[in-house]
Amino acid sequence: MSVETHAHHEHPDVVGSRNRLGVVLLLVADIAFALSMIFVYFYLRQQNVNDMWLPAATSEHPAITPLASGAGWTVTAIAAFGLLAHFYGLKGVRAGNQTQLKLGSLVALVASIAAIVYQFNTIATAPFTFSDGAYVSCFYMFAILNFVHIMLTIFISLGNWNRARLGIYKSDHWHVDIVNVWWVWMVVSSLLGAFALSHP
Repeated sequence: MSVETHAHHEHPDVVGSRNRLGVVLLLVADIAFALSMIFVYFYLRQQNVNDMWLPAATSEHPAITPLASGAGWTVTAIAAFGLLAHFYGLKGVRAGNQTQLKLGSLVALVASIAAIVYQFNTIATAPFTFSDGAYVSCFYMFAILNFVHIMLTIFISLGNWNRARLGIYKSDHWHVDIVNVWWVWMVVSSLLGAFALSHP
């Protein structure tokens, strides 16, 4: 007895539409989480229960002072440069220019690596620990979320550059468009964190 099998291949537009829906759902959840963090930050700052937003000095601990906001804005600026590089590559593939796509994708990948190094250094050199007040907890919350976002961006950008290098986007480039949507949100999320931490 022989069993006949037929391979079923979906049209790229169908696959692309499903993947875009998945990204949209992921973004909706992530945006809701990020906005709730913004609310918590300003709520706790306004309430300042028992003066624990920025605790005063005690016999055991020095006073907690907020970090300069420059680090957050620097990470955001690096991420924004990566977004521009990716968009440059996206414009290239839309025009059928594979070289521009490869260059833009590579520069975006390098920018995301630079951003995560800077973000990690900011977290590692912070002069306090999680238990040092509400501001500190919120600082780590924003910084770690940004770190995770950038880590995901590195993974996505590496795949995007590798696929561009292999010429996979010659026939269609819906995947590059989806990656661009993620880059935009990652930069906006970093911007929101930098804005909040600029108001200690």
